[in-house]
Amino acid sequence: MTSTLPTTVGTATLESRPVDDRGVPYGGTVAARRKPGQTPGSREIAAPGHLPIAADDAPLESISRLISETAHDLRAPLSTIREAIRLVRDGDLGKVSSAQSECLSAAINQCNCAVQLVDEMVQSRRFDSGFPNVMRQWTSIDELRSNVEATLQSWILPRGIHLLWDGPFEEGIQIYADATLLRRLIVNVAGNAIRVTREGGPVLIRATVNRDQGIMNWAIVDQGAGISPSDMELIGAGKAPAKSIGGLGLIISRQLAAAHFSTLRIESRVGTGTAVSFQTILGGPAAVAARWVKWRSELIMIEQRKIMNEDQRVHEVRPSRSSPPSQSPAPPRRVRIDVPSQLIELGAGEMQPAFPDHVYLTTVSVGAAIPAAGTDAFDALLQRTMRITELAYRTGRRSWVIAWDADGETGIAKRSELERLVQNELGTMRMTWGASSLVSATPHPEFRNSLASRLSDLMVRQTLAGAQQAVSDTDQVRLGTGPMQSTPMATIRLEQDVHWLRESRRSPNGVPME
Repeated sequence: MTSTLPTTVGTATLESRPVDDRGVPYGGTVAARRKPGQTPGSREIAAPGHLPIAADDAPLESISRLISETAHDLRAPLSTIREAIRLVRDGDLGKVSSAQSECLSAAINQCNCAVQLVDEMVQSRRFDSGFPNVMRQWTSIDELRSNVEATLQSWILPRGIHLLWDGPFEEGIQIYADATLLRRLIVNVAGNAIRVTREGGPVLIRATVNRDQGIMNWAIVDQGAGISPSDMELIGAGKAPAKSIGGLGLIISRQLAAAHFSTLRIESRVGTGTAVSFQTILGGPAAVAARWVKWRSELIMIEQRKIMNEDQRVHEVRPSRSSPPSQSPAPPRRVRIDVPSQLIELGAGEMQPAFPDHVYLTTVSVGAAIPAAGTDAFDALLQRTMRITELAYRTGRRSWVIAWDADGETGIAKRSELERLVQNELGTMRMTWGASSLVSATPHPEFRNSLASRLSDLMVRQTLAGAQQAVSDTDQVRLGTGPMQSTPMATIRLEQDVHWLRESRRSPNGVPME
């Protein structure tokens, strides 16, 4: 354990969320493995009515699908219940006592938690479909901290939990992330840590900067009872033990980490606590390109890491004083000096690139006449069409770099499909496509990874170009003065300077100098 305050698996969304009342662990499928003759990006589909694992274990994917199909229908009644409670609490239907008002406020908070859970169900199904609709942008970690604290207040105040933050906050640092999804991930992990923390105990959220790798490491640490080795084995196998974590919560947390090109790392020590960690990107477009390429390449051969069953460290301890010659030495005794920790790392599951050997790179920009709201709408539509294995990076107010998981023919088809969607949903919008190229994703032995360098170069150049176009040169005047008017003075001065330069370049005899 590297942290002094270890954590428990932070995937439970609600403190009061029920678990399997039968005591049967939830099931789950392990990462898909490509079989001989199976094409890249394809996977086996179980026959209707047949489960891919033993009947004693309910598949996590089936649970997610079954629950999320009702998520949209749950939003309306939850909103109605919340609004009805609010009307009573605010006294619109009659006077209420302070105790009644507190009780109704708690009910509203539970409704808000249920609405958040419904949103996560919908997000989980988006990941399962391969189109997570992630809106990544550069966001402040200080704003993220403020939003997380506001969400967790109703959980930490009743039990007097101390939420501690450690990191480079209030320094203006920004990370490349979906602010909403990242807040959900931290709240999910911290919520479970709070659940297993004693009253008045601490929960630590730590952020450390690694500028060499262009990442920020996040860890949520608690001092709970830890996770047993048997439960860690189930988690590592893609199954969620009922005693440690809810099945849907595990799916959601690992998916939210994958949305930020990261794995979900769980380290636990029985009797001490657990630490759950993940990474986000910082450092600029070059760091985004490098991290995405690394994460994508790992997806191709990703496999759930098995639990690390380390033997307990033992030492032979002999008496410190020498024994008399007449007595035989005391036999050595085995002493356990530490409880071993278990470590697992959860990836994106079954998600793999459809074209693992290459990436289709291109750029796109929209016309200068499009208002800011129109460019934001285009960005939202573009992100909605991106697969989890693809990247659309916004390099300016009106320009994007796109890395499609496609070959040449599929890339052209994706361009046409995007143009069709823009026409249908946003109306007439001039789109300008840049040069397209099919870049190998296989690392070269001499030039390292050509995809990372090509993508980084393209994103940096487009970002610089976008920054130059975004420079505003608005004419401004002081308050109370008249409007600015055109004047020939600048032209007159320019002509005078040109005349002076011509005269200064003449020789004494009047002949122009070479």
